[in-house]
Amino acid sequence: MRSMRSPGWAFRRVALVSVMALLVAGCYKPVALHMQQTTPNSRPWWCHSEVMADEPGAAWYMDRGIQKGDLSWADCITVSDDFDQAMAYAMQWPTRGQAEAAGWRSSADYAAGMGTHHALGSPLAGTFNPVRPNFLQFDGNGPDAKLVGISWFVNNGSAGPPEGFPGTNDWWHRHENVCLSSQSGLVIFDGPCPPGVAGSTVYLGNYWLLHAWVIPGFPHTPDVFVGHHPCLLPTGPAAPGDDCWTTNMHMPM
Repeated sequence: MRSMRSPGWAFRRVALVSVMALLVAGCYKPVALHMQQTTPNSRPWWCHSEVMADEPGAAWYMDRGIQKGDLSWADCITVSDDFDQAMAYAMQWPTRGQAEAAGWRSSADYAAGMGTHHALGSPLAGTFNPVRPNFLQFDGNGPDAKLVGISWFVNNGSAGPPEGFPGTNDWWHRHENVCLSSQSGLVIFDGPCPPGVAGSTVYLGNYWLLHAWVIPGFPHTPDVFVGHHPCLLPTGPAAPGDDCWTTNMHMPM
């Protein structure tokens, strides 16, 4: 029997497959432009954010009446382009071993919710470039650990966070004091060194930190800028079928 589907059906199916392929590849701007034309009253997940429970740094913004939500389309397109460029830069080093061979050095080894924090040069360089993250985040301490996130670490003084990305969804936070190991030089404690710990307390109150979960395979769809990713477990990254992906997150199409 001859199909009764309209001639436009095949085109729409090809367009849908193309959008899904772009999402898997992490191509944010083309998807945002497509949605702007086809569903202008909605936003792609990275252009809409919700306030997460226990979000670090939230008090600074909420005390000033700043809210998260939908970005304007102009801001969404800009942020999408920034993410594409930042991700392309970071994905030159898809594993920890490759990053370290290129000169990236760990400032903090794997921690639940955050992964590692690898910097190229001094982590205290302290400038914001939306397409050049200051930290790469890997999902473990071995050379095969995979890239899962990117971060910006900016010296903006104690008065307030940097302007950052367009819109009001990027809520920066601080780790005012950290404890550096006397042996490794790595951050081993978020806060002053506890008694008996061989380390030194370093004040970082002028530095503001922002994560972006845009690496393919490890998005955080309710809020791309959330401070702690729920699927970076204390034991390591959650497997694709782990409950954290469905309990804590709304996955993209």
